[in-house]
Amino acid sequence: MDICGSAAADCASWDGGVAGYNSEMPTNTYEGTLNTWLAQELRSHGLDARAESGQGGGKRLDVEISFDSVRIGLEAERGQSTAKKASAIKDADSRLHDDLVDCAVAICYPDELFSPFDLSRCQVLHTLRTHKNRPPANKTQWKQDDIAQLVSVIRRIPDQLGDPDNIANLLSFSLDRAVSRLNESQKFDLAQCLDLPSGKPIKIEFGSAQTSRYNQAAKRAMLVIVTAIMFHSQLDKHRHEITPLWDHRYNPPRSYAGSWPPPTASRCAESTDPVGAFSKAWNLWLVVDYKPIFATARSALLSLAQDSALSAAVQGVARAALRVTRNIVGLRHDLLGRIFHRVLESARYDGSFYTTTAAATLLANLAIREDMCNWSDSNAIAHLRITDPACGTGTLLMAAAERIRDLSIAAQHDRVSRALIENVLTGYDVNLTATHLAATTLGLLSPTTAFREMKIGRALLGIRNGKAYLGSLEFLDENRPALMMPWPTGVEQMETEQEVTLTEPVDLIIMNPPFTRDSLRHDQFKKQEEDLLKEREKMLFDGQPVHLSSNGNSFLILAEHMASEQNGVIASVLPLVTATNASSLGIRKFLAEQFHVEVVITSHDLSRAYFSENTSIGEMLLICRRWPSGVDKPATKVVNLYENPATPAAAISVAQNIINDKREDIKGTVQAWPAERVISGNWGAVQFLSPHLCEKFIDLTKGTLLKTQSLGRFAEIGPAGQGVRGIFDRSEVPDENAMIALWDHKTDSIQKMSARRDTYIVAKKGKETQAYNYWTKRGTLLLAARARLNTVRAVCVRMPQRVLGSAWVPCKPIKNYEAFDIEAVEKAICAYLNSTVGFLAILGNRSIKHLSYSQFSMDDLRNIPVPDFVAMDKQQVLRMSSAYDDLCDSPFLPLPQMEECDTRMALDDAIISALDIDAEVVATIRRELSREPSVTGKPYEREWDYTENNSPQLSLWS
Repeated sequence: MDICGSAAADCASWDGGVAGYNSEMPTNTYEGTLNTWLAQELRSHGLDARAESGQGGGKRLDVEISFDSVRIGLEAERGQSTAKKASAIKDADSRLHDDLVDCAVAICYPDELFSPFDLSRCQVLHTLRTHKNRPPANKTQWKQDDIAQLVSVIRRIPDQLGDPDNIANLLSFSLDRAVSRLNESQKFDLAQCLDLPSGKPIKIEFGSAQTSRYNQAAKRAMLVIVTAIMFHSQLDKHRHEITPLWDHRYNPPRSYAGSWPPPTASRCAESTDPVGAFSKAWNLWLVVDYKPIFATARSALLSLAQDSALSAAVQGVARAALRVTRNIVGLRHDLLGRIFHRVLESARYDGSFYTTTAAATLLANLAIREDMCNWSDSNAIAHLRITDPACGTGTLLMAAAERIRDLSIAAQHDRVSRALIENVLTGYDVNLTATHLAATTLGLLSPTTAFREMKIGRALLGIRNGKAYLGSLEFLDENRPALMMPWPTGVEQMETEQEVTLTEPVDLIIMNPPFTRDSLRHDQFKKQEEDLLKEREKMLFDGQPVHLSSNGNSFLILAEHMASEQNGVIASVLPLVTATNASSLGIRKFLAEQFHVEVVITSHDLSRAYFSENTSIGEMLLICRRWPSGVDKPATKVVNLYENPATPAAAISVAQNIINDKREDIKGTVQAWPAERVISGNWGAVQFLSPHLCEKFIDLTKGTLLKTQSLGRFAEIGPAGQGVRGIFDRSEVPDENAMIALWDHKTDSIQKMSARRDTYIVAKKGKETQAYNYWTKRGTLLLAARARLNTVRAVCVRMPQRVLGSAWVPCKPIKNYEAFDIEAVEKAICAYLNSTVGFLAILGNRSIKHLSYSQFSMDDLRNIPVPDFVAMDKQQVLRMSSAYDDLCDSPFLPLPQMEECDTRMALDDAIISALDIDAEVVATIRRELSREPSVTGKPYEREWDYTENNSPQLSLWS
């Protein structure tokens, strides 16, 4: 190989030619030669590579590669020591930070290379650095490959960067960097312009290390600008096809004879004044249409004081946006939605949760059936009505659109896309930036569609003229329209708010409604405004089966109101507690009466336990379909997945298997839950992955396993720990009252059925009277209010003295038993609840917020099915009481080890004998409980299949 340019000059200074080099020669000079050789070798393998590539401002890349529209920087060091590796990583990360490349590869050459031939045959260490994957140097995994293998790695980089998470991290990184360039006044102006909450102070990552309360708001506003740039770049493909005759910036439109076409997005991005260039270009695009996208973004740009920092910020995000625009077609809602919710801080207050694209795809594919429409007829499709009343960034609407496009004829996709945007899809949200992104996302289906017909609206959540408005929930009030807010225009003519009412029934309501507890909801408003909003809620939902301690179920009432009475469908992501909480019993009955509850899906996959990305609350997918009056409803299909699909493609496969009832191909269990159970509000099939456990819990509640009653029927439960914490403080020393409590549930100390107090408690100042009243309700028998299932040992304990609890709730039998005393009943209850059957009784009745961390409400505890002590004879109670006496000081193993726990086995034997339960049934329950992912804290290991009667049998494969 010939060595040319700087490489030849470097070699000329060698002492001894290729036989060796002068050890006193500067290292960077030798590394420059190696970089030149590497670039030449990469070019011989077909890559566009340049060595020592200058980037302006004195910056350079060791090797720059342009491949498939991706800029890749290789940063190299000679030597493979720990220090050299750290240096290569530092340089690679610096090039990412300086926004010089899309990704970087850190490389370490072997210590001694004397010729291009040596390099072509050597092994180099390398590691990929992206905006997502940047572990510290001491935790970085390196690969060792020859040059040909390195080329193969480089060629795969664009596919890796196409992953939505990588794209999200790249743009999020660029947004953070842009925000760091802005001053506090500019950040404030952005927040004000787009009506964004200022948020909490956070430390910015780049630039000065000051703290700014407006960083999150500014980042969200910059995201609006970024998505407008992305859409601009998509329109560039059509700008010569469009000849505007009318200027739609005015109402009514005026004739237009001005300049055309607008400059391209890439030209604006490279302008010396990118802010002015984009502002002028978007003003031209507004002549045609696209107000939801360009008017909002242009308004944000024009709200800011213009300076060099703003220009640099806009130019930086514009370049990042254009680099990833090529992924837009395949990653529309995945990309935009994931970015938006990554920078969203308001979910704590408005309950906004981003539905994963896999979950959205699964929901849409189940809801939109092949027999729902003549999919070969675009006119028939145009008559469908699909609405998301809390659309966020449009993820679910996009999933519905993609499902319809998949069902329709490919040759009609353009016509179908136009019909979807102009006729079929409707979305409402209370958030300006969310509706902007939803409009952008849907617009990418067909960029040349008439956006004037797009049905994305921002419904007012707030106060106007002394009246409270609850966003799209206002559609429930037929006597008062909902109020839609105008898009910020940034042009001469201001628009006004519009009153909107429902005009036609909806075929499909698809949604992931906000779910926020009462103590946080509307906290972004002033106290007087918050009170008006909550008063409006009470009035709007008076007499409805909605518990206003949280607002999630209120959207189900709205969905039923909107749904067509003939064929309406509700498809929703909901908190899993909707299926289990006593407070949601009314809404469960309501849905089951008004619809056929067709499918319920939960995830028992610990790695993907949820269907939204920014929540830790357990969720379910629900499909409800109108059913003919007088016709018996079939069973509900309850699917509990042990592997939650991670991609839309996998989700489509799961949906088809559910629709076609291919249970053997579903990575989960399927139960046919009888309609009468569902209508009664019993949706307990979601509680366990094992259908056998679900059925045995039904047997327990029905009294067919043993005669039972709810614990609350003969025992006083409470006070709850939340009340205790509000009235008492912990203390290391007693006050004059010497009050004591069992405060914590620590499994390293609570291992037996007997326990002792772990703290003194004292009344908080001013709450002495309440403290005295609470103190009179203390007890010796305590129930766990929460338990981490993979470590828990005991869920019920007895104390030598009466105490209160924080993580524990007193349980005091109140019946007057003639045959035996209360102490014997307490001991019997404690023994029963810590047995295998007792754990089934407790877990079968839990409200699942977190899969492995159970928290039991007061209703949960009161409804635990326990032996009917009123109907029992003395000997049964005494045998259970004696079991407690014999075993109360013997420690249990953690629940996942219940099959190896001698204490639990002995307790089970005593309970089996006392209550005359089939020992084999108990053994099966114990085995199945010990395999539940929520109990083990580990992925499910499939070893059992189920027969028609749901009895477990050994599978032919594992």
